[in-house]
Amino acid sequence: MTALLALPRLGETMESGRVVTWLKQPGEAFRRGETIVEIESDKTVVELPALADGRLIEVLAPAGADVAVGAPLCRYEAAGDAPPDDDMPEETPAAVAVAATMPAPAAPAPSPRPDTGRPRATPLARRLAAREGIDLAALGGSGRRSRIEARDVRAAIAVAAPDALAVRRWPAIGAERGAVVLLHGFGGDAQTWAALAAHLARQGLAVSAPDLPGHGATTLAADDLDAFVSPLAPLLAGKAPVELVGHSLGGAVATLLARAHSERVARLTLIAPAGIGDAIDADFVHGLAAVRGAGGLAHLLRRLSPHPPALSPEQLAAMAGRLAAGRLAALADAIAGGGRQQIDILPALAALPMPVRVVWGVADTIIPWTQVRSLPPRTAIHLIAGAGHMPQWDAPQHIAALFDG
Repeated sequence: MTALLALPRLGETMESGRVVTWLKQPGEAFRRGETIVEIESDKTVVELPALADGRLIEVLAPAGADVAVGAPLCRYEAAGDAPPDDDMPEETPAAVAVAATMPAPAAPAPSPRPDTGRPRATPLARRLAAREGIDLAALGGSGRRSRIEARDVRAAIAVAAPDALAVRRWPAIGAERGAVVLLHGFGGDAQTWAALAAHLARQGLAVSAPDLPGHGATTLAADDLDAFVSPLAPLLAGKAPVELVGHSLGGAVATLLARAHSERVARLTLIAPAGIGDAIDADFVHGLAAVRGAGGLAHLLRRLSPHPPALSPEQLAAMAGRLAAGRLAALADAIAGGGRQQIDILPALAALPMPVRVVWGVADTIIPWTQVRSLPPRTAIHLIAGAGHMPQWDAPQHIAALFDG
């Protein structure tokens, strides 16, 4: 018996989504909890897991297709009994929504599945472990009922290779025509680029986004801008120069990286960059460095965007836990000590040989967009109405259009 998988509503305001990547192809079997497809909403990219064992029969919405909420994504065939509840993936909003739109045919009550000794882990954790050669059996799980999460695998990767950056990659969809490196802002990580990276991948660009030193799963420390340049240099290696993109603090870092390795950078794109004026919401910067709980973090994140993405309590708690480690205190002083910006990238910008463009949201309350007046005359300036300090959240399609063709 076959059934349809329909696109669930992944946010209160979501009316449609775009298919990013099918992780299963027609004819392939899947297990309950395995990711079948990645969907891009207006704010992020979400993995949709299967709620029953089965086999994919037909893809109805190919990669790149825009699909209305409730419209079918694929046909699948459910296979036998569903596994017991304790083998379910973590209950994310996406998983709950899929449960409501992916009905399985009536079946007898499931019998317990024998214990195979296989460590309990999320599909993403298994993919990360397989890619990096990490033995899941050697890890402790921080998830529900000791389930191994992606963060547990990333922590193991960082311990195994303490000098390596944690890097997330989005392969080009179709023929690859170039490469882009994305550097996030203060207190963020590579995941903040998810929506923009999905757009760029569909345009044939291979995308890499590291967790900067001091951030996310990267264990390297960085207390000032100069400490970022050397660890990031390997990301520029390749057959051809890359497009380098930096947001806020990442914009200042990208500028110094482009100056040090100008032959490897085809073009520099800066999004609300730090270091071109003295005004900044220093309370926000120091507040991120001093976060102690999910509530405090939620209040700070509302300053970033007129329409910040909805994060689950678990996501907020995980982010707050990383920030509460106190790794960013010295860097916060280096950026915004005394309540003003303490870094200046204008001389470095003026000396760059490659094309430079700056993107800014005119609703930015962290760093005023009016600082564009200080930019070198040859800098291309793009202002986005209605966007805050995170245009890659508020208007990823507008930024992606700059890279089209």
